[in-house]
This record gives sequence, structure tokens and C-alpha cells, in this order.
Amino acid sequence: MSMKMTMSWLDLRSSDDISPLLQQFDNRYQITRFIRQQLTIETLLQCKADIICFEYDYPDIPSLNLLQEMHNLYPDSPILMFTEQHSEALAVWAFRTGVWDYFVLPLSESVIAEVINSLSNANEFCFSLRQQFEQSGHVRLPDEVRFRAPPVSQQQLQPALNYLEIHYSQKMTEEDLAKLCSLTVSQFSRQFKQAFDITFQEYLVNYRLTESARLLQNPAASISDIAYSVGFNDPSYYARAFKKYLGVTPSRFRQLLKENNQPDAVACELLKTA
Repeated sequence: MSMKMTMSWLDLRSSDDISPLLQQFDNRYQITRFIRQQLTIETLLQCKADIICFEYDYPDIPSLNLLQEMHNLYPDSPILMFTEQHSEALAVWAFRTGVWDYFVLPLSESVIAEVINSLSNANEFCFSLRQQFEQSGHVRLPDEVRFRAPPVSQQQLQPALNYLEIHYSQKMTEEDLAKLCSLTVSQFSRQFKQAFDITFQEYLVNYRLTESARLLQNPAASISDIAYSVGFNDPSYYARAFKKYLGVTPSRFRQLLKENNQPDAVACELLKTA
């Protein structure tokens, strides 16, 4: 009978409860769990394992520095990072630091199965990770982790926000997102309105319009194609919504971009007057 692979699980969430995600791996690996309060230089030296997992809700500078220190101590142990708060900058930082894989919570059952399956081959990556470590050095932390976690009113909604940022161009319902947050539709709707002072549908439309404003910087993309790509099925409705949001039509916005080489400044100025 083969021995189980060892896994160190660094639980850096604000909750003291055992992570439901950790329990998904419990029967497959010999896991040692460490919580934030336990992590000192001495305990880091006890975290050596075949695989090292970091689980975050809202990463901050000290907790991300721990990941860097762990990678420096054990460059040949694959590190997985699980986080509720997500940004492109955080993901880029993670991979540049040497994280083997990065996941945004919550994970579906199919993704968890893929993670478990891929970990069976994790040792094959040890040599390449060692080479990567020799070249990586210290990577600057992304700016957003220098700020505090989102307000309590937004934290329970974070799974929905993470999903929206990735799938904003697809059809989604409040019922689907409420389930991600373990809320009923009425609870989700009420909490969302309280947290952002607009409805979820208004937030989604605004997010799509903001993304479309970025895409309008590409002169090769037609306005209709941009409308479809961000989730609007009717280009004429998109144009009306864009004008309501920014005060000008998409074609006029594109013209302003040609006249001003600072698209962010154009958008900010329009938002002030819209």
C-alpha cells in the first residue's frame, strides 16, 4: 500500500472554522493544517511537505509575504494558492512568485476533481520549480493588497463578484449568484442593494459598459462586435445604455479617444458629467 503524499495547509482566512475546501482533500493526503496565529519562523520550518496550499479570503501584505518566505524555504514543493479576493494583478504576482497553480474560490466540484487529479503528477514539476526559484527573486506585491479587506457588507457577496468579473459577458441570474453566496434570491438582492446602492442588474450593466469602454480603444473592433462580446444581444440597446451611463454614444466616445490620447482621463471626465 503506497503512502499518502504529505500536504501543508496554511489557512490564512479570517474564520477559525475548518475550511470546507481542505476537507475535500483530507482523505487523499496526509494534511497538517496551520492557522495564521501559529505561523512563526519556527513553524514555517515545520511546513515542509510534498504539496503546500495557501487558502485566503482577503490576502494582505503579511500573509502574502508568508507565501514568498515559504517558496524561498521550499522551492521544490509545489505551492497552490486559493483565494476569494481576486484580481489580475494578484494572479500575475502569484505566478511570478512561483505559485504552481492559482484558484479563485468558490470552486465547483468538477474543478476540485481536476485539482486533485493534477496533484497526482505534482512531483514531476519539482525540478522545473527549482529552476524557476533560482531566477525569480523577490516580486513586488500588487498594490491592492495594501488596502483593507472589503467592508463586511460586501464580504458575503464576494463569490458572486468574483464570478461576475470572469463571466460578465455570459447570461447570469440573481438565483445563480445567490447560490454561490449561500443566500436566497431575496437576501442576495437586499444585501447587494445595501452594499452598492444599486441593484445587481444595474451593477452588471455598468460593469459590461465599463469593459466595453476599454474595448472601444481598439479601432479595428466594430461597435456591434464589442456590444456582443461584453454581453449585450442588441447593439441598439447597448448604444442607448452606453449614452445613459457615459453621456455620449459609443461612436462619439471613440471619436473622443482619437482626439485625446488618455482614454482613462476621457472616461473619468465623462463619468463626472454623466
